[in-house]
Amino acid sequence: MSDTTVWNGLEQQWKDAFGTTILGHTNTPDALEMERLFSSKVIRMAGPRAPYPNMTFELTNLSGIEHLQDLEILVVTHHQVSNIKPLQVLQKLKSLFLFNNEIESLEGIEELADLEQLYVQSNKISSLKPLQKLTRLKEAYVNNNLIASLEGLTEAHADTLEVFFCKPNEALKQKEIIYAENQLGIKCRSI
Repeated sequence: MSDTTVWNGLEQQWKDAFGTTILGHTNTPDALEMERLFSSKVIRMAGPRAPYPNMTFELTNLSGIEHLQDLEILVVTHHQVSNIKPLQVLQKLKSLFLFNNEIESLEGIEELADLEQLYVQSNKISSLKPLQKLTRLKEAYVNNNLIASLEGLTEAHADTLEVFFCKPNEALKQKEIIYAENQLGIKCRSI
């Protein structure tokens, strides 16, 4: 599929987002601009509620991201995103910043084996099970969600997971924190 076909298939919010944050204009990009866009390694899209926004509107989904398969760092913060499944194709992703959204599930990142940083605080996430195979994680911020269990974290995470902020999470019981710290060797930090 050509870059032009992909561009024409994008939702208007994504054409506007790419135009605002990467291209610097909202016209249809030329071939060189499309090549630059679709080979991007880093993208930052901070919504208007962010301390340092670079967008004046909020995205409602991640459908435009799935075509950027060279991405290593993705920042989509302070938006209305609830589903992150489109990220499952981003196999080169190392750092993922999705805080202050409406995300309900981490489904979609289970196979992102190179992921080292995950910032998903201040969402509506209730389960960490999708993190089970992500044993290269060095930093994870999951505080201020709806997490009641740390199931998904394993002893395999303990060697690399140096920074783990899971508190506060109102539904998270002290016995879960004790289990993670004493049995798995993962220190649960508080903001």
